Amino acid sequence: MDVLAQPLLTAKHKLSELNCQYTIKITRPTRSFFTVADDSLYVIRQRIDPEGVYHLVAAAKMGKEVL
Repeated sequence: MDVLAQPLLTAKHKLSELNCQYTIKITRPTRSFFTVADDSLYVIRQRIDPEGVYHLVAAAKMGKEVL
């Protein structure tokens, strides 16, 4: 199953329905130059290991800086 570019909550729901094991790593910017919307995480990388475990990397949608 491909969950790339989907919202993290949707991907988790789909994988749980199919009883697939998964891990999630959430990335954050190194600097706080941009605001990060924590409620809108998206899957940006997906890897399936030989045991069938999905390893997902998620990142938050970047917001515009308010001056």
